[in-house]
Amino acid sequence: MATTAICTTLKSEILQAGHNFSTTVVITATSGNATFTLTALASTAGIAVGMAVTGTNITAGSVVASVDSATQVTLSKASGAAPGANSTTFTADAFKIALVKSAPTRTFDGTQTNIGTPGSGAPTATNLGTDEVAASGTYASGGSALTNVGPVSTNPTTSAAVSFSGTIQWTGATLSVTAAIIYNNSTRIGAAAVPLNGRTVSVHDFGGTQSVTAGTLTLTVPTQDGTTGLIRIT
Repeated sequence: MATTAICTTLKSEILQAGHNFSTTVVITATSGNATFTLTALASTAGIAVGMAVTGTNITAGSVVASVDSATQVTLSKASGAAPGANSTTFTADAFKIALVKSAPTRTFDGTQTNIGTPGSGAPTATNLGTDEVAASGTYASGGSALTNVGPVSTNPTTSAAVSFSGTIQWTGATLSVTAAIIYNNSTRIGAAAVPLNGRTVSVHDFGGTQSVTAGTLTLTVPTQDGTTGLIRIT
C-alpha cells in the first residue's frame, strides 16, 4: 500500500529554499550590542538562510536571514547586550522518519505533501493519521529523528544524493509495517501550520509487511551515491 517515491512537492519546495539537508555548523562568530549581524566568521560555507542559530548572546528563536559574505551573516533577531566572539551553532532542518502500519487504508506515494498528525485523524495526502503504526518499544508516535549527512554530488554532471547517518532502529518493539515516510520537522518557509510544517520528503515501500515481536526493527541506510542513495536527484 505504498510506492517508493520522492514527494512531488519536495521538488518545488527545494526551489523555495524549503528544505535544508546540511549538517550543523559550529563556528566562532562575533556579535555586537543589539545588532543583527554576526561577523568575523572563518567561513560561511554550509550556512544557509533559515538555519536556526544558537549561542552566547544570540536571542532565542533566531534564524539566518541572509548570508552577506564569506565572513558575515545577518540574523532575524538582534543579539543581546554582551558583544563578543563566541562559539555559535547553525542548525540545519530536523528530519524524522515515521512508519506506516500493515494494511493501511491509504496508498502512500509521491502525492503525499504533509505528515499531518501521526496517529490521529483520517489518512489523507496531508495526514499520515491512523495509518501510522501504533507506538511500541522505542517507537513513539511521529517516528524518530534522523541525523543529516548533507548533500553530495555523486557525479558532478548527473546527480546528487542526500542521506542520513547511523542505523535506524527501534528496540523492544512489536511492529507490523509496510512503509516509512521521511518528513521535515522544522519550520522553514515561514508558516507555523500545515502544509508548510511537517512537509514530506519521500515515501519508502518495504515490499510487503515487515514484522517484529518484542524485538528490534532495523532499517539499513543505503550508500550515499547516485545508484543506491536514499534520496537522489538526477
